Amino acid sequence: MYVMNKSFFNIKFKKKIKNSCQVLLLSPGKGVYDYRIDNALEPGEIVSVPLRKRIYQGIVLAEGTLGFPTSKLKDIIEVHNSTKISYELLYFCNWLSNWYISDISNVLKMVIPSSAFLYPVKNKKILIFNKDSDVKTTKLGKKVVNYIKKKDNLTLSECSKALNISLSVINKLIRENVLFLKDINDTEILKIKKENIPKLNNSQKSAVKFIINSSKDSNTFLLDGVTGSGKTEVYLEIISNELKKEKQCLVLLPEIVLSNYFIERFVERFNFFPAVWHSDISKKNKHKIWREVINKKIKIVVGARSALFLPFQDLNLIIVDEEHDASYKQEDGVIYNARDMAVVRGMYSNSKVILGSATPSLESIYNVQIGKYNKIVLSERYGSAKMPHIKIVNMQKEKLQSGKWLSKESIKAVKKALDNKEQVLLYINRRGYSPLTLCRICGYRFSCNNCSAWLVNHKKTNKMLCHHCGHNEEIPDECPNCSSKEEFAPCGPGVERLAAEAKSLFPSAKCEIIASDTVNSSINAKKIFKNIFDGEIDIIIGTQLIAKGHNFLNLTTVVAVDADLGLSGGDLRASERTFQMLTQLAGRAGRADKNGLAYIQSYEPNHNVMRAMQTGKIDNFISAESEGRKYRSLPPFGRLASLIIQSSNLPLLEEFLKKLITNIPKNFKDKKRIDVLGPAPAPITKIRSFYRYRFLIKSKEDVRIQPFIREWLKNIQLTKGIRIKIDIDPYNFL
Repeated sequence: MYVMNKSFFNIKFKKKIKNSCQVLLLSPGKGVYDYRIDNALEPGEIVSVPLRKRIYQGIVLAEGTLGFPTSKLKDIIEVHNSTKISYELLYFCNWLSNWYISDISNVLKMVIPSSAFLYPVKNKKILIFNKDSDVKTTKLGKKVVNYIKKKDNLTLSECSKALNISLSVINKLIRENVLFLKDINDTEILKIKKENIPKLNNSQKSAVKFIINSSKDSNTFLLDGVTGSGKTEVYLEIISNELKKEKQCLVLLPEIVLSNYFIERFVERFNFFPAVWHSDISKKNKHKIWREVINKKIKIVVGARSALFLPFQDLNLIIVDEEHDASYKQEDGVIYNARDMAVVRGMYSNSKVILGSATPSLESIYNVQIGKYNKIVLSERYGSAKMPHIKIVNMQKEKLQSGKWLSKESIKAVKKALDNKEQVLLYINRRGYSPLTLCRICGYRFSCNNCSAWLVNHKKTNKMLCHHCGHNEEIPDECPNCSSKEEFAPCGPGVERLAAEAKSLFPSAKCEIIASDTVNSSINAKKIFKNIFDGEIDIIIGTQLIAKGHNFLNLTTVVAVDADLGLSGGDLRASERTFQMLTQLAGRAGRADKNGLAYIQSYEPNHNVMRAMQTGKIDNFISAESEGRKYRSLPPFGRLASLIIQSSNLPLLEEFLKKLITNIPKNFKDKKRIDVLGPAPAPITKIRSFYRYRFLIKSKEDVRIQPFIREWLKNIQLTKGIRIKIDIDPYNFL
């Protein structure tokens, strides 16, 4: 994230527009059109307009084109008076559109995901018996009344169908006030009735006071707190302050499964449920939340990155928990980083923005150093809990049996924890049973037909699965290449294989696998994590999903298998991400009154990351990592952008790339300070049947890459069958 300036895009919205207006259609590529209006409108109002033979929704932006006769314009069909997008949200969307070079219609489509949201929610109406009624009813009427007394939450049609009675009989009871209809709010949002205020330690109190008393000119805070330091209680204290002022708050979480834990803490404090917004929420509930956010009825939303685009009218606080997490980067559709855009939205809405993490990103640390963010440190765990002891296990000295992955030292530690009735976490960042399966006879490797990637063996479901396109197939009985019926050889471990080893070593222990394909819904996650909290699980085997934000009080021992897995590849953030992941993982241990132990199995024990984990000298690691990035002018000390060119037709793609190369701007004012690398085949050359080539554009920190990319692509005629994906500040280099 780089310098942000409100005047970067010179947009000025006029308060009242008369005669004609410009309307941006919420349909990608349709653009802006002029329409005639009868009554004055304001920018941000949502309208329905005709275009050719269809009706589209759009947002009023500005006055109509100067000098164009209104008699030649079409009329607006409908003004959706109950909904209006705030100026700050319009400014924010324009900023994001320009920064990420995305179609503004696509951006605003994230604000209004469905045209149905423009209309009120049709609430479910249930039948309720009126206890004060003294009206004598017919025999059929009594049958209805008795049934409703026994059955709750019945609609009129459900009652009629269940009793096989005409609707007219029930309607007569309603007219006579024997029954009445009650609206049911499926996502009822309550206000604070009783607040259970916890006792904060001095560090937490200082953090809260500093944030609440800050000036409006200094509204972004990096809350750097070690794992278990009580960052969540700081969040809740500041939320309490905003709710008392009737202001709106947004809490962003990197993973859906983390929402359950945060909501439990929230309810424990405030005795009501916040609104929750993520992909698991039904369209009907999203509709209701969206309407109540825009009408200022909902004051607090907890959600994934898409919640950033909700139409808040009085937003005053944005919290980004685990701000370092790569999950905040949206990779499809409109590509953006929700962490960075939270700061931008906070700027336009004058909201306080809190970025919380035990392992802050280098970008955020840099923004503290240059004075853009305020830094607050929570250096100790809350209460009597101590930081875990970390041991690097040198796997070069281990002599593991074939198909085994746990070191002797790790096994001994797990056994000791289980003997003490404590919980254990085994971590490996690979889903499935094994990442590669081959034939023992001919060496055939099972690969995806749609992608240049191996199929992952998921033994639990007896499937071979591609983790890039979702293609899956049954594990065959014989080799597709040589027809051998010999057993296939799994290569390398995944969570399922590690779980099998744990079960063989500790047969009486109860094991649970935590990965995105086992915890695939918030309901399922809630059930699994409840079992862990209740002590029904002894050994947790998980991917990175288990390393974030969880607070298992009886978990004392953590073992990381293949801990250096993330250090390979061409990712500029590889060391930083690995350090963050291992620190977060170790932080799951010893979060109550028992001491925690973390065993990190590594084949590169002398790597900077492993030395930092062992010695605890985090500042040295950050300093070394920063120096390396600065020397190479890499983020946050330089700028990067990717152009990914894709096509299912490889010769067509190669021909188009030649055209792109010849069009690279030669006379651009900052051309000497911009490097264009490529094109080169992407490391994963083919995904979903599309071949992929990449350009990497690199520049100095004070040079904006976006104008250069616009200049490069403005005269390029996109060939049919070619896709161009622009990624500003890329996180994924595959």
